[in-house]
Order: sequence, then structure tokens, then C-alpha cells
Amino acid sequence: MALEINIDLELLVENEISADEYLALYCLYRQAFKTFESLTLSPDWEKLQTKSFVKLGPTFKEHVVRQEFIDLFSSDFDQMFNELLLKYPMKVTTKSGGTRILHASDPDCRANKRAKDRYRKVVVKKKHVHKRIMKLLDVQLEVDRDRLEFLQNLEVWINNHTWEKYANLENNAGDSKERITRRL
Repeated sequence: MALEINIDLELLVENEISADEYLALYCLYRQAFKTFESLTLSPDWEKLQTKSFVKLGPTFKEHVVRQEFIDLFSSDFDQMFNELLLKYPMKVTTKSGGTRILHASDPDCRANKRAKDRYRKVVVKKKHVHKRIMKLLDVQLEVDRDRLEFLQNLEVWINNHTWEKYANLENNAGDSKERITRRL
């Protein structure tokens, strides 16, 4: 039986691990010892232990993958959606003094169902994708802090992948000395 492994390169760069290290950990996690032996991998086990991805044993088969590594590619979706709801503003005040509701407060209510279903398709239980979205939402909220009345409804924000528009600004978000401009 063949083992198929999809690797997100951004995940490797973000966590400072090589493809060899990721594959070795994944083989260990899936207990695919024959697959590991058939590959020519050179993981830095000490580094992986320092990063809390693995607890080393005397042999490869006795190494234990830790939750830190498992969390890289799978997570509790409901928890991720709740985190998004907590960070994304629930309502905004318009300049005329009115209020616009952007999403319901209860993550399981019917009003949030379409947004939740759409977010599930976007993150596919991948915690690193969710973390990236949350990071870019922080950037958006910082950049647009004086114009939050124009913030989209949560469902529209998810459908349009609006966070992607802020990817090139993430390094400048907290720098108030530098003018932040966007291309629309």
C-alpha cells in the first residue's frame, strides 16, 4: 500500500523544518516504518526534539511524535471557527451613528452556518492555514482601524478571501512611521 503525503511548503518555512524532517515525523506518526526505511532522509532529530515535535527513544521505532507536530496538520475545526468569531468584529458603528452587524455571536447559530461551512472548506482542518488567516486578519484590523465601518460581513469576507489582500502588508502593519498603501 502506497503512502501519499501532501506537503505545504509554507508550513515547513514557518516552522523552520526541512522536507526530510517533516517526512520522517509523518512516517513516525503513521507508523510507516518500511516507508521511512526505503527513503533516504536525514532529519535533525535533536532539533525536532528541541522544537517539541518528537520525544526521542533509543531507536526510530521508539521515538514518539508529540502533539506539537500533530497540530501542524490537523486540529479541531470548531475551536478554529470560534477563534475567528472572537477576533472578527461582531458589529461596527457607522459614521451616521448606526450599527451594522457582521456576524452572530453564537458560532453554532443558523445565521453563522454558511460562514462556518465556507470557512471549513477554506481551512480543511489545517491549523497552519487558520493561523495564517488569523495573522492577516490582525493586519487588516490594524491597517483599517480608522475605517472599520467598511468591514465586510463575515461570510462575504470568507467568500472573497479578503485576508489575502493584506499578505503584502503583514511586515508593515505595526510600523506607524511608514505610510501604508494598498493597491485595489
